[in-house]
Amino acid sequence: MIFFCFSSKDRLQIVEAMLFHITNYELPVWYDRHKMLMGDNRDYKNFDEGVDQCEYAIIIVSPNAIASICAQEEMELIRKRYEAGEMTVFPVFYNLKASELPIQLQWMTKLVYKELDTSTDAHGACNHIICRVLLDELEKYRIKSINDFFAFCGNNSALSYPAKLLKAYCKVSDDNRDAQITLLYAVCLYIRTQYNLNDVPAFYYVGIDRLFDETRLHLPVDLRETLIFERLTLLLTNAVLFGYIP
Repeated sequence: MIFFCFSSKDRLQIVEAMLFHITNYELPVWYDRHKMLMGDNRDYKNFDEGVDQCEYAIIIVSPNAIASICAQEEMELIRKRYEAGEMTVFPVFYNLKASELPIQLQWMTKLVYKELDTSTDAHGACNHIICRVLLDELEKYRIKSINDFFAFCGNNSALSYPAKLLKAYCKVSDDNRDAQITLLYAVCLYIRTQYNLNDVPAFYYVGIDRLFDETRLHLPVDLRETLIFERLTLLLTNAVLFGYIP
């Protein structure tokens, strides 16, 4: 699950935009407006149910967040979990340069981070986050790459058709994103029509339709989105061959 750490003053400007992109893939998130109600114990919900139970944290560091006592408390707890190897952190510096961080937050500059402002789109940063979460999810399974697919499934007659599609995918130029996405979509469509996915989490396949719709409409699709599609294809393959691993 992904924890969102931010100042409420940045909610409309940046937080809701990032939430929109990430939840389009049905990735599980901990977001205060979804999880907290009036009368709840704020510290328990934020810290015990929120930060302590999540494997990932998106920290939106802004002048507003630096001035927020609540955000500062969350960032400190996230730092402790990160240093203990219990959490992956995605720092986003919003309307703020990395060089402007106060000393207690400079540990985040050691990580790969994004600097955004009111003129930039959060979509690219979200793609980075989605890519990383899906890559970590693949670590649970045997098939972690397309080459692994050929090694494990090369003699599986039930998967001979997807194997042919993936071989064609490997031959397509990286300049031809539409063709790449279409071939990956065909693999996923085959798997989804031939196998029961009732026990598979939605984030293994919801993003497939979203990405294909973008390509079908001929919107720009970049390398990061192609990687997302590739990893979703591999996750679906693993899930139907070995069963979903929570």
